[in-house]
Amino acid sequence: MSPDLRRIVAVEAHRRRSGRCPVCVHSLGTGESFEIRPKAHGFLDVASGMNVRIAGTQIVLPDGRGPIDLTLVGDVGFDGVEQGSNEPFSGRAGGGASVTLYDRSGEHYFQYAVVAENDRI
Repeated sequence: MSPDLRRIVAVEAHRRRSGRCPVCVHSLGTGESFEIRPKAHGFLDVASGMNVRIAGTQIVLPDGRGPIDLTLVGDVGFDGVEQGSNEPFSGRAGGGASVTLYDRSGEHYFQYAVVAENDRI
């Protein structure tokens, strides 16, 4: 899964858990920060220029990739599949300040710090 798609999954997982869309996502692996602009039915990932739409349990991408299925599991877990590549993933998002995304094998992971409006760091 590309870095842009991982970031989009992290944003949506946090939004579903917390009820608030992040306005900034920080990749703990690369040190990069990314602006997110909440929209009525999704969000704009400023770095990629993608207006992401949410349709039920799916993340719908404007560029034809996907959709991405995302299902919450238990108190903090989530599972999903990027339909374009048929690549499964899993992760943890408890609605706090971070999201962790695991690849198919579970050996590689990607961590993000998330900030929603009015959050204090």
